[in-house]
Amino acid sequence: MIYVIGLGSNLDSKYGDQYQTLKKSIDLIKLENIEVMKVSKLYVTEPVGMTKVNWFLNAAIIISTSLKPNKLIVVLKEIEKKMGREMHRPNMSRPCDLDILLSDKNKEIRILSGKYPITIPHKKLHQRMFVLRPLMDICPDLIHPVCGKTIKNIISSLNSHEKITLYNKKL
Repeated sequence: MIYVIGLGSNLDSKYGDQYQTLKKSIDLIKLENIEVMKVSKLYVTEPVGMTKVNWFLNAAIIISTSLKPNKLIVVLKEIEKKMGREMHRPNMSRPCDLDILLSDKNKEIRILSGKYPITIPHKKLHQRMFVLRPLMDICPDLIHPVCGKTIKNIISSLNSHEKITLYNKKL
């Protein structure tokens, strides 16, 4: 299957700063026999729903794997733990956040059983510029299976005040 994964970090890890942490997380994904097909640019993004925390580095990747969504999410959460993420609560600072954003199935997938319930596409993807901007780099014409719009069209119709700037290094 083909998936689009969102990457984020607003804390350093034992592997270094936020940038080094995200680079290492991609290396760990590759070690899981997952092919990284495309990597977005890297962005410095304002925290959404959080106050008095570091700004994030955000990116997105397109991967190919034989893993089903319920197995892939376990792999991604294990990588988050290796990177130093301790709790999986929303709106908390974290050295590494890896989310399944989209898949090539072009339909909504909900897996509510298991340790990590997931919905693909990610429930808030279409509302978050920090997710959409990296997606614009790697899959601007991909159609969101619930909204029925391309990433490009979602961005053009989104009235967002999120502050986002391009980071000076590539992943």
